[in-house]
Amino acid sequence: MDYLATVLGVEKYLAAHQVDRDEGTVWDISESFHGDWNYYDEISLYAGSAGIIKFYLGLYTSLQDPHYLQIADQGGKYLVYRWQNQRALKKAFSPYAITTGYSGIAFILDELFEFTNQAIYRNTVQEILQSIIDDQTDQGAWSGQIGVVADGGTALLLAKLGPKYQLSGFQAALAKFGDYVLKQQQHDQFGQYYVGLDLKFVGGPLGKFNTGFPLGPSGVAFVLLKIWEITGQEKYRLGTQGIDDFYRKNSLDQTKIVLPHYLPDDEHICYVGYCGGPTGVARYFYQEWQLEHDQRHLELLKASIAGLDYLKAPEERSAGYWELDNYCCSSAGLLQMYIGAYLATKDDNYLEKAKVTAKIIINRASETNGQVKWVQSFERKNPAIKTAALGYYDGAAGIAASLLQLHQLLNHPDTLHIYRMLDDPFPAEVS
Repeated sequence: MDYLATVLGVEKYLAAHQVDRDEGTVWDISESFHGDWNYYDEISLYAGSAGIIKFYLGLYTSLQDPHYLQIADQGGKYLVYRWQNQRALKKAFSPYAITTGYSGIAFILDELFEFTNQAIYRNTVQEILQSIIDDQTDQGAWSGQIGVVADGGTALLLAKLGPKYQLSGFQAALAKFGDYVLKQQQHDQFGQYYVGLDLKFVGGPLGKFNTGFPLGPSGVAFVLLKIWEITGQEKYRLGTQGIDDFYRKNSLDQTKIVLPHYLPDDEHICYVGYCGGPTGVARYFYQEWQLEHDQRHLELLKASIAGLDYLKAPEERSAGYWELDNYCCSSAGLLQMYIGAYLATKDDNYLEKAKVTAKIIINRASETNGQVKWVQSFERKNPAIKTAALGYYDGAAGIAASLLQLHQLLNHPDTLHIYRMLDDPFPAEVS
């Protein structure tokens, strides 16, 4: 199967939506969403320029065509312009969130600095990092929401770039946030866990919490492990105790880890993807295994991935695996996870699952005049609304980036290097 041909078709689709301005390049995402709430910003990592730039950097890494780096560079110039001149963002979980705020943008600007060595990118990253330090509240938070999708993601940026940029005070800021997180620990009939995001910020349901990774307990615990790794303070590792038991206790299967999307559960829906299912939760168990070298965590990683088998994904669709193909909620996220799991364990079954997933993704693509896209029902509760989003988390850029990873792994394994997301701990290369 020609994964690269599909990827290049996606590039043509993105190019058709490219808008070149005096300030730099942006992509028109006005048709990416047709729902009745405000969508994410045009420069966000989730839906806009930052994520599309990441796709172009991956394409440049794979093909070494300077044209793709030039496009990424022009996109980066517009990110800098927005930070300097038009800083307000649409629908950000916090100003410094990963997927919707400036932590994600700083993450991409740092990648651009690595590729181009342009001081404007380094300087802008330094400014964003300093603003994060300056804007931390006395309580230790930024928005008050501790999940990866909000303040937890901000902490991950500090953990990754604080040492590199010799950022004064980043360790103290991480410790301060870690202490804030520890105070949010929940103890009830579901066990010992953390609520990553109050669901009122995403339209409910109220009185419940998400069980997954970016909005849920495993993501918060992932952040605590990172803070432990940076600060060496044992209390942050101890703060993750109970998370393994939470996932075992609330799993719908005794040998596989698969939880209802929300608890308390009265909908009986299990998501499969990064945003709320086993695909995301697997990241936490892999990080645990890497840091603590305990075989039990490897078994939990395998059990989480096996949760997809329980849900019969990717071969069969379900209420939590609806007509969608993207990185956030669906097949592209599964594909990247299977690739990561294969690189981590050398289990050929994961590579075969990656191939199956990629075939499903390609079979669902639409092609017109050489442009490739995916027509999706982005909103689970409004399946009749169809869009063909451009972004990394919601649409074509992230799907193509996932296919490109598999192409590289199968055809050029010796030169494979995956520039992973901030919250993705899986290996970058074949070892």
